[in-house]
Amino acid sequence: MEEIEVQPGSLADEIEVESTRATPVTFSELYEHDFLPLVRLATLMTSRVEVARDIVQDAFVKLHVKWATVRNPAAYVRRSVVNGCRSYHRREMRWRGRKQSDEPTATLDVDDTLSTLSALTPKQRAIIVLKFYEGCNEHEIAEIVGCRPGSVGPTVQRALTRLREVQT
Repeated sequence: MEEIEVQPGSLADEIEVESTRATPVTFSELYEHDFLPLVRLATLMTSRVEVARDIVQDAFVKLHVKWATVRNPAAYVRRSVVNGCRSYHRREMRWRGRKQSDEPTATLDVDDTLSTLSALTPKQRAIIVLKFYEGCNEHEIAEIVGCRPGSVGPTVQRALTRLREVQT
């Protein structure tokens, strides 16, 4: 079998260089690259920017402690953020003594995205945000949320039905 030599400046060389640039290598690079997108994700899930920042910061602290043993740090921190948002909703429900809050604690000036998303359960909200705002596929969503891939589609459909009810 003949080996193919990659010439400097070739397309294969450019692809390899580009792919290494896109993947953060150190904790600091990952933090700089992913902090704001994760805050956006958490804000959409919690409806509160200050809570979102705290959740993301906590996720990065947990990652920093386990940095040497985590195989995929970006996936680990993303899942930690989703789990942190779900934990936030559980605490809020216990504190308020009801299943869902009636009103969001923050709204956007431009649109009613946060108030609309607040009509969903925390799991539905996580799945909708991951699918439509983050562009994750069903397998990625299932891994992040901790459910079976087959349950993602029906959950999306139920959530979309609920969102249509809220908007009318």
